[in-house]
Amino acid sequence: MASNSKVLTIDITNESITIVEVTPSNKKQSTIHNAIIFETPEDAYEDGIIRDKERIAEAIKSQLSANGITNKNAIFVLTSTKIVNREVLVPFVKENKIKGIINANSSEYFPVNIEDYVVSHSVLETVTDEENNKQLRVLAVAAPENMVRSYYDLAALAGLKVVALDYIGNAMLQLIKTQTTEAMTTMVIQLGSESTVLNIVKGDTLLLQRTVPYGTNVVVNEVMDAKGVDATTAMTLLQNERLLTVDFDDNAITGAFRYLINNIGRVMDFFTSKNPDKPIDDVFLTGDGALIKGIDGLFKVQLNVSTRVMDTLYNIKFDPKIDLKIYNPVYLMVPIGAAFAPMGFELGESGKGGSTSSVDTTPLVIAFLIIAVLVAGGVTAYSFIAKNKAQSELDQVNRDIQAISDIEKIVTDCENAQNIYMDAQNMYSYTENLNENVGTLIAELEDKMPKGISLTAFTSAADSVQFTGKTKKYEDIAAFAINLKDIDCIDNTFIQGISENAGENAGTEGVASSDVTYEFTVTCIYKDTTAEADDSADSADSAELTAN
Repeated sequence: MASNSKVLTIDITNESITIVEVTPSNKKQSTIHNAIIFETPEDAYEDGIIRDKERIAEAIKSQLSANGITNKNAIFVLTSTKIVNREVLVPFVKENKIKGIINANSSEYFPVNIEDYVVSHSVLETVTDEENNKQLRVLAVAAPENMVRSYYDLAALAGLKVVALDYIGNAMLQLIKTQTTEAMTTMVIQLGSESTVLNIVKGDTLLLQRTVPYGTNVVVNEVMDAKGVDATTAMTLLQNERLLTVDFDDNAITGAFRYLINNIGRVMDFFTSKNPDKPIDDVFLTGDGALIKGIDGLFKVQLNVSTRVMDTLYNIKFDPKIDLKIYNPVYLMVPIGAAFAPMGFELGESGKGGSTSSVDTTPLVIAFLIIAVLVAGGVTAYSFIAKNKAQSELDQVNRDIQAISDIEKIVTDCENAQNIYMDAQNMYSYTENLNENVGTLIAELEDKMPKGISLTAFTSAADSVQFTGKTKKYEDIAAFAINLKDIDCIDNTFIQGISENAGENAGTEGVASSDVTYEFTVTCIYKDTTAEADDSADSADSAELTAN
């Protein structure tokens, strides 16, 4: 954005609502005119979705009025475990064509029913491939349509005009770009209550972004159980008393960070393996969790890298009336970053809408998997024909390029033919390669699933499979994800989202814990058997040559 005009940026979480009035600038010092932080009305917000728009709208209007803020232009920040993002390469085209390319390939990019999502993007950089062709590296993000709509509805009730909606990962990236001065490779970890966003940057260039669906609320819950206090008091204790050590085994509170830090470590290992010339020099912590006493020491020891709290902002001017002892910059970084270059998320970008199909019991999911194996063999022939037909159309377009002078039309036709070919290719790969993976899953799924888990839905793609289920034990979810990773055909697993559902008796003495269920989504990424097959073929060829 950076239009040198005042704008309100609003960041809503389960615990609090942060409003910042800012005049952003990419060329000179940005100015923070007002900052407000207040509690989110109870049960009004859940994992990115505004559940009670009226109460939150009234709370926002009341706080703006009490602080004498009349600005109506607002940017809302989307934070949720249900949001999916991916860095992709697209052809070097004009900005107005990027959206069409991403939408055309969205089902390939995202392991979700894309018709229920709104897709947006941000251009990261221009790169050149081995053949010296320019490409655009793009951050593509998909947010549930009902979530996006809830923010537009909220704004209308609060008397605000939506300038844009932004994604927390993009907001943090845009802020980081204004803060980096050295060409060092750094990781910035935004510790939220429900999820953690990782940005690895070199200078002002994003190298990798990942979201771990695990936040500080797990640690807060441990303190609540250990101390017998509410969530607010638990976070206060974490920030003011050294309840953490540098070893997971020392106590349960520190141990609650094990899953998160281990996942961050795996992201770092993945990045290092792909970028051996760009070792991570520093780790910076931000977000509410960054103020937990001793957390920098824990991360430093466990990740074996220099770790600091990012609590100072450069090129940012704060109005003198803002008490930075109360409004620590750590709390304000996400809404400040959202003012620079928000992504958008217009409702017009969504698909046709609709809902994913689901079943009620695990046996039905297993039966569906079996049917999928049987059907796959029947569609292989069709997909092969479709693939060949698409290849012929693509070849014809390439021949037309030599004879037609209308470059714009040629590019459009070529892109359309390529999309058709890719769809056929994906279908062919699915029917050709997925049978073995699905069969393996069928054979081992029930053995790998904790007894307390019930699967409710199943979604399959060429390179992944996604399970949705429910359980009464939080720890069963992590155990299920770990067990799935042990299956031979699975390369990795990710917990996409966890939501807590309380029954009618929740909160009643003696029945609270048994009346709570956790709904979750786990995505499994298949191993790339193509590379293994190629290696085997190369080995066989070498052996034959040696024999000859």
